[in-house]
Amino acid sequence: MTDIRMLPFDVAVAATVLADIQISPDGSQVAYVTTAASVEGEAPTSAIWLVSAEGGASRRLTTSEVVDGAPRWSPDGSAIAFLSDRLKRGVTQVYVITLSGGEAIRLTEHPGPVTSVEWSPDGRMLAFTAMDGESPDAKRRQEERDDEHVVDADLKRASLWVIDLPEDLRAAGVLPESRRISPEGLHVGSLAGRGFSWAPDSQGLAAVVAPGPKADHLFAPDLATFEMDGTMHRLGNFEGLGDAPSFSPDGSTLAFIGCEHRMPSLFSLRIIPVGGGESRVVLPDYKGSFTSVSWLPEGDRLLAMIEEGQQHAIRFVDVEARSAEAAFALPAGSAGRSGHPLSVSRDGSRVAFARAGNDTLADLYVADIGGTPRKLTDLNPWVRDYDFGEMREVTWTSTDGMEIEGLLILPVGYQEGQRYPLLLHIHGGPCGAWTTQLYTNWHDWGQFLAQRGYAVLMPNPRGSSGQGSEFLCAIVGCYGEPDWDDLITGVDAMIERGIADPEQLVVGGWSGGGFLTNWTITHSNRFKAAVSGAGISNWVSFQGTADVRGVFDAYLGSVVDDVETHWRLSPIRLIGNATTPTLILYGGADARVPPTQGYELYEGLKAVGVETQLVTYPREPHTIGERKHQLDLLGRVVEWYDRHLGRGE
Repeated sequence: MTDIRMLPFDVAVAATVLADIQISPDGSQVAYVTTAASVEGEAPTSAIWLVSAEGGASRRLTTSEVVDGAPRWSPDGSAIAFLSDRLKRGVTQVYVITLSGGEAIRLTEHPGPVTSVEWSPDGRMLAFTAMDGESPDAKRRQEERDDEHVVDADLKRASLWVIDLPEDLRAAGVLPESRRISPEGLHVGSLAGRGFSWAPDSQGLAAVVAPGPKADHLFAPDLATFEMDGTMHRLGNFEGLGDAPSFSPDGSTLAFIGCEHRMPSLFSLRIIPVGGGESRVVLPDYKGSFTSVSWLPEGDRLLAMIEEGQQHAIRFVDVEARSAEAAFALPAGSAGRSGHPLSVSRDGSRVAFARAGNDTLADLYVADIGGTPRKLTDLNPWVRDYDFGEMREVTWTSTDGMEIEGLLILPVGYQEGQRYPLLLHIHGGPCGAWTTQLYTNWHDWGQFLAQRGYAVLMPNPRGSSGQGSEFLCAIVGCYGEPDWDDLITGVDAMIERGIADPEQLVVGGWSGGGFLTNWTITHSNRFKAAVSGAGISNWVSFQGTADVRGVFDAYLGSVVDDVETHWRLSPIRLIGNATTPTLILYGGADARVPPTQGYELYEGLKAVGVETQLVTYPREPHTIGERKHQLDLLGRVVEWYDRHLGRGE
């Protein structure tokens, strides 16, 4: 394999990520955000770029080496509001820059970071959400070390604010006054971060509101409308409400993405009258997962990005006819790991979107409705310098006869009829999915292993997104049981097809994938090595320490009422069955799956004489962001698998 063009880890972790897409109101230009990897001793940065929708070179709009993001066009297209932490790193504020030139103008000096911003449709106001800052008394107490911490007693929430824009933004350098719209003690924000939208007449807003910012709060928030004097009207509680609601053009209806029934039937499109009343699912039992929606000007249709199996489709959704049809032909692929991946021009004739393929990371595309998409960026040209394994969509039959889908990455240089080591790579969530894109980062190990002679099976078992609500809910009360059958039958299928060597199987995953890795090593001795990243080992103790207890009540019931189910589904219960050498990885500051879960697994494996290693990364939450930590993690994963298969150099 010496002639394979191997992708170095340091090149991969330096990839440019497409983070936000916003098309101009007239559809002539697109603003987009790219994030750059952290380098030694520095925090990650991001920048805003502009490119013509007809193509050509991009122009960098913001040049500070800080975090610049969330670009939002003024209604007349003459200016862009955005967020930046150039005043103080880590504390973003609202800025506006005109396209005619000149410096960006700062409009806020909020004590806590601003988290989102939107223009009013009439262009006269900006609304934004901002987190609470530390009070002078709290700062003083920290300095004096009189700083005991009472859990949940001082939650930092995001509030909704409005700025009336002066005619001359540069007048005397005075910051315009902000007025608070939401009441104290209420958090405005969604799972995706974007928590509000303007009414078409600029006389009100709709928002996702919750008691606080913890994950348990955000998985079961309320939908509310606000008048400009702060009067709030609650429209109801909606589990899984994942993004800001969207007003229909006439202001009568809100569309939002939430549960079809109850958790975890996530990612369904719902509508509700703005004045209150019953909400309804637009496409009941749809075999897909909505990720982004935008009303079209006629008011009876939306344009939606929908995850369908391993692909993302862009479809017209007719609200009254309850139908969905393709908006234009798309190349095979997905939105990758980009955020806010769909934006529509004001007249609905042109759409900008993110698209990744099996050997490319996400780039920016534009399409006229009914036309052919055109690629506007080439953010990571280095991908063409390396060899990647062929990716195939595969299906197989699970134990009970259900057909399961997934992706298979073949080893670079694959030869039909030859068997290869197989990595069973399990995605997290559980309500996530592997989709068609290039898998080359700290979390996605597929192509790194394919370059080293492995086949990589990436299943989407029961509980995954992209296949409808019934599929999402198929693991309620049994998480780890039917889905593990789906995983292991996929491995058997790859063996039966002559691809996988049954004596060279390894397994791994992160978060929910870490849990199912823990389940695998306590239910099978077929795997020669395992990597468990941020995985649950004991559901009983997890429910007492994690920030998502209420979320997993939907899967397992309340631990208070049903401790038996939690214990039955805990891998630690069967630790005596484990024989697989296991590398355990955690972010040291992970509140989602606390590192104590890893310590339980580590001590349990040691107690029964199984080779194990536990590595924690200081400061890191549930995702690993620092460059050196990402490089260390990738090196450890590859070395662990290679060594236990006798493949080390």
